[in-house]
Amino acid sequence: MTRNIVGLLWIAIATTSCPELDFLRPTPVEAVEPSAVPSPDLEPYALDGELNKAEIKALLYLQFPQSYDAISERFGFPAYRDSTADYYKLPNGRWVAIQYAGKTATGLRFSDSGD
Repeated sequence: MTRNIVGLLWIAIATTSCPELDFLRPTPVEAVEPSAVPSPDLEPYALDGELNKAEIKALLYLQFPQSYDAISERFGFPAYRDSTADYYKLPNGRWVAIQYAGKTATGLRFSDSGD
């Protein structure tokens, strides 16, 4: 048992300190998604654009894809929109972005406290 642990420890040390094995290590990539917060240069689209608790619950159970008409009939017009998303304000001050490909809603994303 001790021999196995020593062997594993040696392999771990050898592979982390050996520059010839750098090709085995993947290059680090920053995992960044587009923000669900509307860009500050967007003009407001609708007067309200805020979802209430019942609408948020319905949004969480929504199956995608959906048509633009179905989304706008259910949730009203968004506070902001751009070429790929509609942005609705949440009661807690955060945002939800409904993503589109053309006139088809393909998914959603929520802003987090870091936005």
